[in-house]
Parts: sequence; structure tokens; C-alpha cells
Amino acid sequence: MSLSSKVLYDQFVHELEAKWELDESKKVAEIVFDHLFGFSRIDIFLNKSIPQSDERLAPILQRLLNGEPVQYVLNHAAFFGLSFFVNSEVLIPRQETEELVALILKENGHTSQNILDIGTGSGVIALALCIHRPNWNISAWDLSLEALDVARHNAHQLNLTVDFRCLDILTKDPDTDQYHLIISNPPYIPSAEKLLMAGHVVKYEPELALFVADDHPLIFYDAIAKYALKSLKEKGKLYFEIHEDFAHQIQTLLNHLGFEEIVIHDDLNKKARMASATRG
Repeated sequence: MSLSSKVLYDQFVHELEAKWELDESKKVAEIVFDHLFGFSRIDIFLNKSIPQSDERLAPILQRLLNGEPVQYVLNHAAFFGLSFFVNSEVLIPRQETEELVALILKENGHTSQNILDIGTGSGVIALALCIHRPNWNISAWDLSLEALDVARHNAHQLNLTVDFRCLDILTKDPDTDQYHLIISNPPYIPSAEKLLMAGHVVKYEPELALFVADDHPLIFYDAIAKYALKSLKEKGKLYFEIHEDFAHQIQTLLNHLGFEEIVIHDDLNKKARMASATRG
């Protein structure tokens, strides 16, 4: 028996309103219906039929009502026009990280280069760059073996080649004149900010990838910048995603280490969320 997608969608949204406001409930419902049925908002508006009842909806709804992010429930996240597998071992990709990828692509051409992504997580930065710059030789590191399993799965699904390795940047010795670009979206949220963050982020997303000690919030920026200072080729570039509250400190750090052409970039919300610098 076929079902009305509009009726089923409205019922799903109504149930979600026990947890979220109407607009957020609609957004989550649209993600679910697109993932399960391939239905866009327009398909639902046109009331396309669903062939039969889908038993997957009830457990999905329950997990969502428990506060689990929809991306983990569906094991799926969209990033830079691509589809990625995600689970609770990796961060859910954010809009700001898409803007970092866009900045890198804008400022760097197609010529063959050696690229390093530090703290790759699910691999979204490395793999998005790999799609758009097939001539680039891309390596990606993470401390978490579980995250690297996710990244390698995504590379396999997208039929892309990235050299993934389990390495700790806090203890890694420099590789002299190795890379044209080094990129990182490292942990940067002070632990004290946990109390200010949405419950689903703190409860479900990996703490290792989010938080740093309150007394040393720039620990990864300092380590990565020092590594990059020796490991970048001459005039090689360093790109960071950053916490807006630490933009000035990161600029000062990069300047103190001797980087040139240091730029703090605003995101679409006019917040300082990216930094770039050039090795002299």
C-alpha cells in the first residue's frame, strides 16, 4: 500500500517538535526523507507516494528524540557537495570547514603539490581537496585509529587515494621542506566552554577532537605551526580553522614564529574562523 509522503512527513515533524522548534524539526525531517527515500522538499510538497511503510522510521525517530545528531543516526553527512560516512568517532562536518576548503581551492591552483591535513577525522578536508585537485599528493594524519578507519572508508567509497597515517603532531619531528600546504582544523574549544555548548555536541561528538585544556588552548596551533615552519617548502602555506576568540593570539603566534603574509579570514557570519600564513 502506498503512503502519502506529505502526511508521513507532517507526522514525523510533529513528533520531532517534542525535541526541537518547528524550523529545526523540518530541517531534520528533510534530511531523513532525502536519505531514506531520495525525496527533496519539492517531492514532499508534490506529495509523491512512498510505496510502503518503512520500518526504519520508528527507530530513527526514537534516536533523534533521545538527542542523537541526525548525521550519526543516518551515518551520513554532506560536505562540499559530497556524501560522507560519519559515526561518533568523528566530528560532524561544519559549514566553517567547507569555507576553509573553499579558501584553499581559491588561493591554490591545480599544479602538482604535496599537501598535509593534520587531524583529518572523517577525512572530509583531504577528500574534498582530492576531488577538486586530482594532481595534488595528499597525506592526512590523525591520532585516533577509529577516526582513520572512517576516513579510509570514505576514501574507498569515493574511489580516492589519500595517504592516511596514525601520528601525533605533539610528538612528531619535522620533515624538512616536504609540503607545499599544511592544513589543520585541530581541537580548539576550551574545556570550560562545555557548559555553554549544545547537549548533543558534548554528549555524542568525540571529546578528543573538540576540547583543549583551559590553560593551553593553543597547544595544537603552536605544535602545528612549529612543525610547519620546518616542514613547509619555501613560500609554502599554512591554513587553520580557528576559534574566533583566539584569532589575535593565533596571529601573534604565527608572527612570533616568523611566518609572513598572515591573514585572519572571516566566515559568512562575519566571524574570524580561518587563518593563513606563508613560510618565508
